[in-house]
Amino acid sequence: ALMVMPAIGDPYVMPRIRLIVAMANCLILTPLLLDKMPPLPHSMFGLALLITCEVLIGAFIGMIARTLLTILHVAGTIIAYQSALAVSSIFDPVTGTQTAVISNFMTVVAITLMLAMNMHHLMLASVVQSYDVFLPGHYPKMDDMLNFNMRLVADCFMMGVLLASPHIVFSFIFNLMGGLMARLMPNFQVFFIMMAPQIIIAFLLLFAALPVIMETFVNYSESQLQHWVGVE
Repeated sequence: ALMVMPAIGDPYVMPRIRLIVAMANCLILTPLLLDKMPPLPHSMFGLALLITCEVLIGAFIGMIARTLLTILHVAGTIIAYQSALAVSSIFDPVTGTQTAVISNFMTVVAITLMLAMNMHHLMLASVVQSYDVFLPGHYPKMDDMLNFNMRLVADCFMMGVLLASPHIVFSFIFNLMGGLMARLMPNFQVFFIMMAPQIIIAFLLLFAALPVIMETFVNYSESQLQHWVGVE
């Protein structure tokens, strides 16, 4: 779970630091969860099956928090396309790929807010609560895990589109105006003249909507993590 979780398991964190955090969590949580641990299997096959199930459950828990960050990745990518800035990309240390600058910026701001608001405590609490949901020694219900993950991905994609909706509306109106000007004045250099105003207005709109975007993302992510942990 810690390997997949955002902030804790991101590639820009030194592997030694990640290993120390993981070992510290194991030393703290093992005495608390000792009564829920199954007996040690008598065969190597049973031990390998137990480890595989625990790894799958941990990866599933970590991917819940990781999937929530795709909200801003989708929103930032859409905003970059609507702002004529999709070509300008930069290496994203969170995903390890080349992403749009706006998407990278919004993701870094989101991780900073999640750490500042102690949302990583909810991520770690979900690891403890998982021993009540997924009984150790029992094979997890993969169909339920898959359905939950699919619903979460669909909801996150929809949320990302909704957060980028002001820029979608702005781009539609702006491009419609450009198309009308091109039809009325065929010699008018639409691309050359309207590129700079489009970028400037898109940046101003982003600065105006960024607090609302981040507040909506944090509230939605916190509600999802609290629902998973069982805190109302």
